[in-house]
Amino acid sequence: MKKKAKQKHRNILHSGTIFTQLVLFTVIISFIPIIFVGIVLFRKINSMVTEELVNSHYQLAAQYTSNLESRFYQYKDSLKQISNNTIILDTLLGRTENTNPYVKGTNVSVEINKSLHLDSSELRNCMVYSDISDNKVYGSRVTTMEGASKEIWYINHEALTQDYFIYSSIDKKSTILSLIQKIVYLDVATYKSKYIGFIKLDLYMEKLFSPTLDKKEETYSYDVIVLDSGNHTVYSSDPKYNGITEKMTFEQLSKKRINYYEDAMVCTGYEKNYGLKMIFLFSNKQLINKKSEIESTLFPIFLMVVIVIVITAFFFTRGFSRRVARLIDKFKVAETGDLTITEEIEGNDEITILDRQFSHMLLKLDGLIKKNYIQQLEKKESEFRNLQLQINPHFLYNTLETISSIAAVNKVFVICDLCEKLGENFRYSLGKNYGEFVTVTQELVHTKNYVYIQQTRFGNKFEVFYNVDKEAENKRILRFILQPIVENAIVHGLSNMEGKGTLEISISRKEEILEIKIEDDGVGMSPERVEEISRYIGDTNIQDKKRHSIGIRNVNQRIKLACGSEYGITIESTPNRGSCFTINLPLTQ
Repeated sequence: MKKKAKQKHRNILHSGTIFTQLVLFTVIISFIPIIFVGIVLFRKINSMVTEELVNSHYQLAAQYTSNLESRFYQYKDSLKQISNNTIILDTLLGRTENTNPYVKGTNVSVEINKSLHLDSSELRNCMVYSDISDNKVYGSRVTTMEGASKEIWYINHEALTQDYFIYSSIDKKSTILSLIQKIVYLDVATYKSKYIGFIKLDLYMEKLFSPTLDKKEETYSYDVIVLDSGNHTVYSSDPKYNGITEKMTFEQLSKKRINYYEDAMVCTGYEKNYGLKMIFLFSNKQLINKKSEIESTLFPIFLMVVIVIVITAFFFTRGFSRRVARLIDKFKVAETGDLTITEEIEGNDEITILDRQFSHMLLKLDGLIKKNYIQQLEKKESEFRNLQLQINPHFLYNTLETISSIAAVNKVFVICDLCEKLGENFRYSLGKNYGEFVTVTQELVHTKNYVYIQQTRFGNKFEVFYNVDKEAENKRILRFILQPIVENAIVHGLSNMEGKGTLEISISRKEEILEIKIEDDGVGMSPERVEEISRYIGDTNIQDKKRHSIGIRNVNQRIKLACGSEYGITIESTPNRGSCFTINLPLTQ
C-alpha cells in the first residue's frame, strides 16, 4: 500500500512538464506566505477596527450615562431646593397670614415652578404632598396626603420607602418614573426634625432613557436596557434584546470589555444617583460595513500581488525550462549516435554544470569508441599476422633444419647459427610455450637472438651492451616489447651512420617502476620529428594512423592497455648524437 501511495504521489507531482511543475510549485509556495500574511493582516486590521468601534461605543455609552447622571443630578438638586424652600415650608406648616387653602396652594405652586424648569419634554409633573392634616393646601403643584391616597401610583407603591418608583399612566400609554424627595422641617431651637410631606417628580421614561436618534435612518444609533438595583428591567428601547438578562447577568457583562448578543455588540454603564444599570447594544452592521470596506480594499492588492507572482514565475520558469529542453535535446541527439558537441548552455547554475559534464562525457565516450575501434582493427591485424606466421610452422622449421644441415656439410657454420637463432625467434614470436607475460631474462634471450642476426646482416657495424640489474631479471614484462624498439634503433639510428655505432640496453628498478632504456649513438632525430612520433604512438584516432613506427606504436598501446595509461614509452633524441627510448613498466613478479 505504501509503495502504491508513493507511486501515485510521484505520478501526481511529476505528471506534467518541468515548466508546469515549476510554475505550479512557485505559485503554491508563494500563496502560502501570502495567505498567511493576509490572514494575519486581516485579523490585525479587524482587531483594530473592532477595538476602535468598541472605544467609540464606550464613549457613546459614557456620554449617555454622563448625560443621564447630569439630568438626575439637576432633578435631585431641584427637589432639594424645593424641600428647603422656606416659603413652601412655612406655607405647609401654616405659618403664613393667609388661611385660604387655595391661595396657599397657588403660592407653593409658584415657588415650585421657580425652582423647577418645567419646559423639558421628559418632565411630566411635579407635586408636593402635605402630611399636615390640620393645614389644608390645594394647588396645581400641591395637595394633601388625602388626595395622594386616591391616586393609582399611591395604591400600588409604597412611595415613602423608596427614592423612586415606576408606574403606568391611567391610559397605559406611558411609563412614568417618579423621583421622591421627603420634606422635613428642622426646628433650629430644639434641633428636632418633623416630617411634613414629600415631593414627587414624574418623568416620561421613554423620553428620559431613549438613545440618540440617527437622523439619516430615523432609528436609534444604539439600544439601551435600563435595570434597577435588583437587576429588574425598567426600560428597553428594543424588546427583542430583553432576553439578554436571562442569559447573562449585568455583573457578568461588566467583567468583559467586549460582549456579543445576537447581532449586537454589548457594553455596560452605571448611573450613580439612583443606582440604575445600563446595558448598551450596538448593531454589528457598522462593524460588518467596516470589514467589507477592508476586504474590498485588501482584495485588489492581494490580487495584484498574486498576478505579479504568477507572471514572474511564468517568465522565470519559461527561461529555465527552455534551458532544460536544450539539454534534453542534446540527450536525444546523443541517443541517435551523434556525439558531436553542440553550442554550450550559458550560465553558472546546475543546468550549465550538467551541460558541461555531459559534453565532457561525450568527448570521452567518442574517444573511447574510436580507441576501441582502433584496438579492434589492430587486434584483427595482429590475429591475421599470427595466422600467417602459423601457416605450416613445421614446414618452416624443417626448411631451417635442412639449410642448417647443408651449411654444416659445407662447413658454413655462420648459416647454422643464423638458422638456430631464427628458429628460436619463430618459436618465441608464435608464443606457443609462452604466455602474455614473460620474465626479463626470456625477453632478453629473444632480443639477443635478433641482435645476432642483425649484426651478421650489417657486418658488425655496431656493438651491443647489456646493463641489467640482478633483481630485475625475474620481473615479468609483456612479451615481445624489446625487439621492435631495438629494431627501430638499428634500422633508423645505426644502419645509416658512418663508422661503428653502439647500442646499450639497460634494465633497472626505480622505486616501484621497472625502467628499460634502449640508447644508441646513431643519427638521432630533430625535435619536430620526436614530437611527431610521440604524438603518433600515443594517438588512438584511426583516421590519423600512419604506417611509420607501427611497431613502436603497437608496443606503446599494448603497455597502456595492459598496465595503465601512466605507463608506456617516452622518446629523447638529439640530431647526430643518438636517441633514447625509455619504457616504464609496473613491477610484476
